[in-house]
Amino acid sequence: MVSIVKRCIGIDLGTTNSCVATIDEGGKPVIVPNALGESTTPSMVSFENSPTDKEAPIHVGLSALRRAISNPLDTLYGVKRLIGRRFDDPEVRALASTLPYEVISAANGDAWVGVQGCRISPPEISALVLSTLRSIAEEHFGDEVQEAIITVPAHFDNAQRKATSDAAAIAGLKVRRLLNEPTAAALGYGAHRGQDQRLAVCDLGGGTFDVSIVNVEDGVIEVISSQGDLFLGGDDVDRAIMEQLLMELREQHRLDLTSTPEALQRLKAAVVDAKHTLSEARRTTIDLIHLGTLSSGKALHYKRTIERAEMNSWIQPVIHRIDAPCLEAAARCGISPKDVDAIVLVGGMTRMPSIQNQIASIFGRAPLKVVNPDEIVAIGAATQCAILDGLIEDTVLLDVTSRAFGFLSENGQYQQVIPRNATIPTREHRIVATNKEDQRELYFEVYEGESDDPGLNRQLGRFLCRDLPEAPAGEVMILVEFTVDVDGILHVSTSELGTGEARELRLVATAGLTRAELASMIPG
Repeated sequence: MVSIVKRCIGIDLGTTNSCVATIDEGGKPVIVPNALGESTTPSMVSFENSPTDKEAPIHVGLSALRRAISNPLDTLYGVKRLIGRRFDDPEVRALASTLPYEVISAANGDAWVGVQGCRISPPEISALVLSTLRSIAEEHFGDEVQEAIITVPAHFDNAQRKATSDAAAIAGLKVRRLLNEPTAAALGYGAHRGQDQRLAVCDLGGGTFDVSIVNVEDGVIEVISSQGDLFLGGDDVDRAIMEQLLMELREQHRLDLTSTPEALQRLKAAVVDAKHTLSEARRTTIDLIHLGTLSSGKALHYKRTIERAEMNSWIQPVIHRIDAPCLEAAARCGISPKDVDAIVLVGGMTRMPSIQNQIASIFGRAPLKVVNPDEIVAIGAATQCAILDGLIEDTVLLDVTSRAFGFLSENGQYQQVIPRNATIPTREHRIVATNKEDQRELYFEVYEGESDDPGLNRQLGRFLCRDLPEAPAGEVMILVEFTVDVDGILHVSTSELGTGEARELRLVATAGLTRAELASMIPG
């Protein structure tokens, strides 16, 4: 018998690990553990055979993590850093050079991954992780799960948000809301139940860093500013440590591991373990038997003791990248960092004492200790489910756009339409007139960014407004309406000024999955 209950879950779809939460019978959010009893699941996918082989098993989560060393070329991790990104983006190219698996260009220029000769989009990979999280929740309920609130970095752009929604659709989930991770963290922290205050929510996970300034007053949680770095996270800390150790191996043992994926993955796993240990201890030792073969033909037994202070010196340039987003987030809302009342830390990387100290130095006060920084975002997403379902009353959540939106008309004039940090949902419009006699079509390009030079912004698409009435130049005026929904996604529509008649609008150039591609990936 099919359940008529539309169960909603909260999902933190992370770069390194993901987490799912739900609402218990008492209306409280709880973390749903996976089959191994763990609260988080690695955001990893490993293929045993070609992705086109529908009979071959696909490993997701811990089983994929276990295959990373033996099967590095076909084990995908950190795909969240590629979702909604362009292949020719300099940051993507730099990231691709550090990954054991192949990053390739799709036909439209998006960054996809290559596995055993097949091209796979990041939304498809993320969908496999989301499907696993959905199954975890369905096992918990003993019933079907249909809807989810999925968190995304506050600084995710329009393409990344749409790609995340596409991933959910492929996984058979209806996105009830895309919720910014720092905003979810404020909910998970319980800001809606506490005293009136101004918070700085700093979220440093495996792949991204976000900071949001949040006002809490009379049950209203209002995000007033967000800033972030989409390529700053634990992966970058790991890479800095790896680079140091690889340099030592070359200098001391004349051993270059960069062309040996299996050895690199063994070293990376040891580096991650060492990083975690050094969050609690002052020193730790990496001990790897037969890491490589020396020029003498003898196997290298690599043993290296690392002091916390030593590691901190290696990663200092990475840690200092936290400063700029925090300072800009405060400046955007006209305050000093020291004007915040409390700092909430989110994400596994905030367990590192050096991270905590860096953030404390920026804001002039020690951050609050959060018991579960890996879980708090998913808990916040589940809390938002409860708010939308009326299980939690007297709480209002107001979020903001992370980017500005504008358009370039045929006359070459660029106009910003929706400013950054505008409260969402929001709607604005501009008027465009024909500039030729009997002009039946009108083009304009939509961009994301704040620069007056559209070339410095990201183009979201080129639109064609069709079937205009024949008239002298300038007499037909089109109202171009920009709407940013509660998920932070932009929608564009047009109508003829005066008559109000909607005009056919066609997107003729864009990025991301086409609707036909997406439809072919959705089961059933």
